[in-house]
This record gives sequence, C-alpha cells and structure tokens, in this order.
Amino acid sequence: MSDAVVLVSSDTSYLERKLASLNYYIYPIDEFNHKNIHKLGDLDFTNNFINMVLSKHNHPCLIYGSGLEDKKNIYKLLSNNFIIKGNDLNMLLKFSDMSALKLFFNKYNFKDPDSFEQEDSKKKYIWKPYNSSGGYGISYNVRENTSHYKQRYIPGSTLSISFICNDKEFKFLGFNKLFLLSDCIEHPFIHAGAMMISLSKDSKKIITSFSMLAKDLNLKGYNNIDFKLIKNEIYILDINPRITSTFKIYNDLYQNDLLKIQINQDGNSLNNMKMINNNIYGYIHLFAKEDFNFKKCIHDVAFTNLPKDGECIKKGDPIFSVYMNASSENDLISKFEEKILNLRNYYYFYDILFKS
Repeated sequence: MSDAVVLVSSDTSYLERKLASLNYYIYPIDEFNHKNIHKLGDLDFTNNFINMVLSKHNHPCLIYGSGLEDKKNIYKLLSNNFIIKGNDLNMLLKFSDMSALKLFFNKYNFKDPDSFEQEDSKKKYIWKPYNSSGGYGISYNVRENTSHYKQRYIPGSTLSISFICNDKEFKFLGFNKLFLLSDCIEHPFIHAGAMMISLSKDSKKIITSFSMLAKDLNLKGYNNIDFKLIKNEIYILDINPRITSTFKIYNDLYQNDLLKIQINQDGNSLNNMKMINNNIYGYIHLFAKEDFNFKKCIHDVAFTNLPKDGECIKKGDPIFSVYMNASSENDLISKFEEKILNLRNYYYFYDILFKS
C-alpha cells in the first residue's frame, strides 16, 4: 500500500489532518489554504509536481474533491502517474450533464429536472456550468454559450444522499438537507452548508433505488447525489462522484473509517463500519458580504477552515465554516442560528436559508 497521498480539493485542511493521523505523507493542492490549485492549469508545474512526488515515493495515491472539474486536460496525466482512489477522473466529465443520464434514471424510477411540471405550467430555468462545484456559476441568467447547459428549475429544499461503495457492497450513510444563501443575488445557488436529516416516507425504497443506480453507474468510494423530492417523485439534480463537504460529517461519525476505505477500497468491509453516536451533524459556510481583512475575534472549536489574520477576504468568498452536532434536527438549526447571531457582532456575511 502506498505511503503517500496527493490531495486535490478546494480545501484540503480536514483531509490533511485525518491522513496525518494514519501516518501518510501528504502533498496537498487546494484553493483556500495552499492556494496552488490554479497552477494545475500549467503543465510545467503539474509535471514538476508529479516528478517531485514520484522521486520520493513508489505508487503514490490521489484523493480528490472539488477543483478538478474544469481540468480535464490533465486527467490522463494524473491517472498515469498516481493511483486514483475513488472514481476514475473521467467520471467528472460523464456526470457533468444530467440530461445525458435519462436512461439510467428511468430504470430506477428517478426523474430528470426537465420532466418536472408545475401546476401553473410556468416553466422556469437555470443555467449550470458543465464544469463547476459548490453551486458557483449557476444562475437564472440566460447563458447562450457552450460552457453552460439549461435545466428546469425545481422549487423546494435540495436534498442529497451520501454513500460509499465498491464492486461488492453499497453502504448508505445518510440523507442531507443542503443550505443556500438567502440574499446573495450574484450566486443564488452557492453551497452554504448541509445537515443530516431523516426521510419519513419510503426511505428504504429510496435507498434501494439509489443503490441500484450507483452499481449501474459503476460508482466507487465516497459519493453524493443531489435531488429534490416532490410529491413522492425524485428528481436528480447532480451526481458528485468525489469527496464533498458532507464527507467530514460521516467520516467523523465513523471514526475515520470512510477515509481508510477510500484509500483501501478492497481491503475493508463496509459492513464493519460503526458509528460513534446517533447525533445529527451539520455545517455552514459563512460568505463575506464585503471585502475585508480577516481578524480572528473568537476562539471556538466549532470553527474550521479559518483564514490567517490579515488575510484579505473578497466579497462573495467563504470566510470560514461552522461545524456542529445536536440531538435533533431542530436543536441543530437552533444552535446554528445562535452562533450566527453572535458572529454578526464581528463579521458581515450573507444570511443562510435554513428553511425552504
């Protein structure tokens, strides 16, 4: 097994800590801490980075989250030199447009957004980038170009299912409710957090259907699928064949077992995983409403991804995240609201929409 892991994501800080606890050498590439993910567009940088890692380690692995969606020109280069853990990088391209997956959806009684019909028959659309993550670039504004595609807008809460799988097993981890910013006109669909939820109706049937879809799509490792549940119909919005922000929730609940399995998919049984408790976990991302220089005003273990003092935070950029848990969904939202109220004394950020 490899002793080195290359990490590529918008923020690698959590995975760095968890991999360090497993005694791996870590080579991180990200946007918010190491600020070097944009360099992957430079083939000289990428080749030099690969050669540096290979000079020190045999068979290094690569674990990826967001940030590679728009870098298809280096997929082959990365795959030829690193052992890709999770899904093949080309899965990011395969799942970039939901309209191309209608046949798969129909087999398991899922629907694509374009089949949604509102009672008032007024069709509303959004434009989504082919290569994006975190809700960036999605808007109501018409984009008549090749970088975006049109998708029917479906109102109501956006949900997701988190799971981990291999060739033999599928392990349901949980359902989540995704949060949006309530007053961000520029980025109305930006990902502002998530929390675990329970689905009261037909949850076992829904899980079985997603399990069959995942196996049919040959998904591996940790995955998330975003969907809307409208009148007992499931409309799939996005398939995320990579580590997403919800990974932290379930990896903590399962005491780092998810990361162990992501690295060694065939060597660990999914059924041996055990949760530490039955609490409801969640997180929120705070986004700046104006440019400012960050200053750490409060010390709180719930805060993650903190910038350095003096770091310039631009309007619309994330400031930091708040990660918490509680005994119930309502208690968790109350804890978030109380924390936000206190933080408003120090920072100016967009409101978060907890109910939709």
